[in-house]
Amino acid sequence: MSSRMSGLDRRAALGLGVAAASTLVIGTGTSAEAAQKGTKLTVLYGMPKDPAAFEKYYLGTHMPMVYKIKGIKRVELAKGLPSPDGKPPAFYRITELWFDSPKRMQTVTASPAFQKVVADVPNFASGGATVVPAQIE
Repeated sequence: MSSRMSGLDRRAALGLGVAAASTLVIGTGTSAEAAQKGTKLTVLYGMPKDPAAFEKYYLGTHMPMVYKIKGIKRVELAKGLPSPDGKPPAFYRITELWFDSPKRMQTVTASPAFQKVVADVPNFASGGATVVPAQIE
């Protein structure tokens, strides 16, 4: 499940993506199995209009807000690389937030601190963002 954001609808679309993540339903396996493996929320950022401005805000303002949120098990940041044939990367940046369980992800994404992070995305993500919640297998 993902949300593609553009223009003025980015804030609303990201909110919907996070809401979808907070109501993640496990398709197979038991709740105990899912809790052991955990879940993650991946944010795929499109190419920004100004990569230097994106980096400055993302690393200096946005990610420090994320790091302050309790309940996120692990955070991974990556930058897209060109494909082997030299084509530009599909996404500029990738952020992964790992949680112990779907319930934990739901609790964290519903918190006021996380909602503040969601509201901040349009301040720097001029290339849009795609939100993908997933179960770890």
